[in-house]
Amino acid sequence: MERIKVFVYSTKLSTLGFVDKEGAMHACAQAGSSAFTGLKHYPGAMDERYISVEEKNAIAAVEAFCKKHGFDFEIIDFAKLGFLDKMKLKRKGVKTFPAILYGEKAFHGVPTEKDLERLVKH
Repeated sequence: MERIKVFVYSTKLSTLGFVDKEGAMHACAQAGSSAFTGLKHYPGAMDERYISVEEKNAIAAVEAFCKKHGFDFEIIDFAKLGFLDKMKLKRKGVKTFPAILYGEKAFHGVPTEKDLERLVKH
C-alpha cells in the first residue's frame, strides 16, 4: 500500500547572535573555548529545527485521516534532502509547503478530510 507523504520545510533558528547581560557574565562565557572542549553537536532529537503552524496542522490532519482510514504516512523534511532529491520533487510539483503527495497526486496547504479523500481516491 502506498503511503501518504507530508512534505514540510524546516528552518533552523540560530541563537548565536543573541546574548543578554546575564549570559555574557556567566562563567562559561568568560572561560573561552576551553569550557566547551570535547563537546560536539549531535543532530537528531536535539536538532533545533522548526516548522510553521500551517505545517503542524497539515501533519495533524493527515495523521487523523490515516488513523481513521487505515493509511500509513510519513513526514519528509525538504530542508534535509539532498540536491537531486529536491530537484526530483520540484519536477513533481513540490514547491510550496506543506505539500501532501499520494502516488502522482499532490495537494498543497492544510488539507481537509474531503481533500485527503480525493487525494487517495483511485
